[in-house]
Amino acid sequence: MPVRPHPEDPADSLLVADDGTALARLRLRDDAGTRVAAEVRPLPGTAVRLLAGQARRDLAGYRLETSDEDLADALVAGGLTLHRAATDMRHDLADVPAPVALPPGWSLGEPGWDDELVEGLAAAYGPGHPDGPWQASDTAEVRAMFDTGEPVPPLLPASARLVDPDGRSAGHVLCAGPVPWTEDVCAWVLNLAVAPRAQGRGFGRALLTHALRGAREAGLPAVGLSVADGNPARRMYDGAGFRPYTRVLTVLLPAPADPPDAVPAG
Repeated sequence: MPVRPHPEDPADSLLVADDGTALARLRLRDDAGTRVAAEVRPLPGTAVRLLAGQARRDLAGYRLETSDEDLADALVAGGLTLHRAATDMRHDLADVPAPVALPPGWSLGEPGWDDELVEGLAAAYGPGHPDGPWQASDTAEVRAMFDTGEPVPPLLPASARLVDPDGRSAGHVLCAGPVPWTEDVCAWVLNLAVAPRAQGRGFGRALLTHALRGAREAGLPAVGLSVADGNPARRMYDGAGFRPYTRVLTVLLPAPADPPDAVPAG
């Protein structure tokens, strides 16, 4: 059995070699239909090339997330692509900033999802964005959160739409919490974006401040988020008091229909 439950921690699993040797500890989950092998941590003494090959075979079709750079490098050396390099950050909410004053006519409205947000986010997440362009699957996932609460429901006090003087949505912050993919109890900023027509006016900071204050109002002790390398929003997060928590390197493993590489010896 290539993946088996961890004998001491039911939340974790073990990836094992053909001879039964445990190679890595990990957490399996489903993100809106995407299978994720998260927090993949090689066990002491594991040969990283062996682990990389075993993961490609036994976790085929998964999105692998790890903070181990040697494992990510081994997967890339085997012909795969580093899908995302990011830093998970935390704000402990011990001290949150005051609300940001908005220009006349602008406001933060009830959270929700509409066609204006789809258009604004599609423009904000262009081809050059570190996280890539906005996709139809992103829209479907956000709509499902509001319609059915899947994969997680919005944390309403910490979420909001940016509304312009004409009553049109020009951006939003979308939070959930507590979220099942973190060990610590925290709210999570799933998405924060401002349409290009409203950028450069401090609205991103206003939305982020609303999220921090709303999460504290909801009784959560911290707010987390993930920021991709090269995202200029990192400066805003640093300035708001977020601190690095862990690195997350993501590699998409070939689907089961694709021929896996042979597992190298040693």
